[in-house]
Amino acid sequence: MRNLLEYGKSQITALHAAIADFRQMPPAERWFSCLFWSFWVSLVTFPSGYAVRDIMPVVCLIFLVLYYRCNWRNSVLRRLGAWPLFACLGLMVFIGVAFSQNPGASLLHAGSAFNKGFILPFIAMECVRGEKDLRRLVWASVLAVFWQGLDGVWQAQTGRDFLMGYPLHSGRLTGSFDDYEVGNYIALALIPAFGLWFILRQFFSRLPALLLNTAVLWPAFFLLAGAGSRSGALAIAAAMGLWLLLTGRHSVRWKGPLLAAAALLLILVAQGRARLDAVVEDGRWSLWKLGWRVFLEHPWFGAGAGQYNAAFRSLGLSPEKDAITISHPHNIYLDMLYAHGLVGFALGMIFLLGFSWWGYTRIRPRLQAERARGKKSIYWHMTACFWMGFVAWLFNGIFGHDFYRVWWLALAMCHLGVMIGAVVNGPACRKETDDAEPTGVPDDPSAVAEMAGTKTDGA
Repeated sequence: MRNLLEYGKSQITALHAAIADFRQMPPAERWFSCLFWSFWVSLVTFPSGYAVRDIMPVVCLIFLVLYYRCNWRNSVLRRLGAWPLFACLGLMVFIGVAFSQNPGASLLHAGSAFNKGFILPFIAMECVRGEKDLRRLVWASVLAVFWQGLDGVWQAQTGRDFLMGYPLHSGRLTGSFDDYEVGNYIALALIPAFGLWFILRQFFSRLPALLLNTAVLWPAFFLLAGAGSRSGALAIAAAMGLWLLLTGRHSVRWKGPLLAAAALLLILVAQGRARLDAVVEDGRWSLWKLGWRVFLEHPWFGAGAGQYNAAFRSLGLSPEKDAITISHPHNIYLDMLYAHGLVGFALGMIFLLGFSWWGYTRIRPRLQAERARGKKSIYWHMTACFWMGFVAWLFNGIFGHDFYRVWWLALAMCHLGVMIGAVVNGPACRKETDDAEPTGVPDDPSAVAEMAGTKTDGA
């Protein structure tokens, strides 16, 4: 008993010392620490339920404001030259509300994504100041998919998930999501978790790293297969093709689509959903037709965010296979098109494709230079994983939900923000250019600065 009391006393003393050290930190460092760890916890607990996904971004936002107040000059947002792309997103949302058939309902629909989506890129981008932060965020993704995967294994064995007690849905695993849409979550969350391989390779040879990586990630793949999400399978396959696009030479980039197609087929076979008749008879085709009809009625500024059901009903239409209450066309591009019209759709695509291209052009040369140096650094490898997580969401959305689906949008915005922060705060080393250019240094000084990461505006 005495030893136990002594141990408790020592722990209390250590806690008081840690609190004292925290109080003595400069304000900017103090609020950065609070911001980072609250965001880290939000990633790990993301599958826990709507309460966590509602509350944690608000907590992070409070710390973000305090961090900006103390360190705005060195913030990522201030140095981000591509910030007008966010303005395009804001204008798209404005059009979806202001020109809606029911502005109040559209405001509620789009506004629900504010704290669960739109603020997350700004939170996430400030959480990456170096390789250590990136590693920690990769580990957060790994922990999230690991425990959610174990939940899926438990559900397969017992018939209910261990967190909420949810049963299977139509014979498919749901995890803690209460729906087989968990397949979309686990697919997108797995992509940054793939960065675990590069972390392990710094400490282990290939075979031990492979065994450890497989042991940690197999529950997530089990859940992906059990959920039977074809759009989730497409996201994983797209990530494999994107990786080859980033790392391959120009002469072998054609292998990317082939690798993605092969991976998609293998995952669909594992899910038992590779039947052609299931694709032909899918109800999405009817939902897409309805979305297109609504768009034709409101071609310039759309029918309004979240007005899919009301709009097709007003035209006297109904889905062929789905319930009359269906609220979205199961395609983010048609969702953006019918809700915001051609003008809003163009603005939204500028945002999505703009950041996809912005990340690609900055990550690819630095990633290839890093790969040429071997295992000295994995910074750009991990950054590439978050970029792929964001871009794979664009593929996932071809057959996925509506644009404003809060948990889905939130995850993509987290990946986007981490990627932006990693690029803007990437290691500024001119040697990257020397390693990437074996035939000599480029003549254009701006190209040298770009590849070396010395441009601070991130544009």
